[in-house]
Amino acid sequence: MESTIIKVDKDINRSIGSFLKELREARGISQYYLGIAIGLSEEIAQQHIYKYEKGLIRIPFDVVFSIAKVLNVELIVNGDNMIFIPR
Repeated sequence: MESTIIKVDKDINRSIGSFLKELREARGISQYYLGIAIGLSEEIAQQHIYKYEKGLIRIPFDVVFSIAKVLNVELIVNGDNMIFIPR
């Protein structure tokens, strides 16, 4: 997977969510496992990751960094861009 640049705009949550879903699936990680790995409780882990991926709820910035770490992706914020670099 190549580096991805996501523009910070009104669709940022949907854009990040869609990219993270693609990356999660490429890594073979379930929504539930990812949720647990970033510290969500078992009761809400899968639901929250689903909502993040669909852009239904805002993804807090610290959660984006946590997800990137679990998915082994470097995250760089440069002005109005978020750059994800797979390791």
